[in-house]
Amino acid sequence: MFKAILFCAVIVLAACTDTGDDAGLQGNHVWKTQTDMIDKARDVEGVLMDGSQRQRQLIDEQAR
Repeated sequence: MFKAILFCAVIVLAACTDTGDDAGLQGNHVWKTQTDMIDKARDVEGVLMDGSQRQRQLIDEQAR
């Protein structure tokens, strides 16, 4: 019984890996939309942080 469960678990894990022929094909995967949105949010965060830093520098210069 244990061998059958172990065998099934190995088969399921092997089926879930993305090392097949179509692996990495344009980076498509189930959560591509979500990961793309996360990447865009990180880009926007960088832009906002740059703007915030510039604004702080201007305030510091005017305060002197």
